[in-house]
Amino acid sequence: MTTKYGFDCNLDESRKRMTNQIWKLIPLWEENADWEKQLNSIIIEIAGLNEIFKGQVNFLTLLSKLEGMRIIKHFEPYRRNVFESITMFNDLYHE
Repeated sequence: MTTKYGFDCNLDESRKRMTNQIWKLIPLWEENADWEKQLNSIIIEIAGLNEIFKGQVNFLTLLSKLEGMRIIKHFEPYRRNVFESITMFNDLYHE
């Protein structure tokens, strides 16, 4: 995939790392740790990817789902949204 800066980029390592970062949201919630700090980092990075790959990948739906996780109050819907976010993120690389 070509960045807006004109160089090609292999996204496999980035994809794996970001998948792990999203996954990390589950144990942080379970441990009553600062999962929102982790969520903020993920949102910032995905927003940056959206800027770098503008027009090639549509990150808007994923960003919307991640932003919406802030209002979830129960673990099961939170957990389900984490898994859906991981699936959505990985699917973006196969568009």
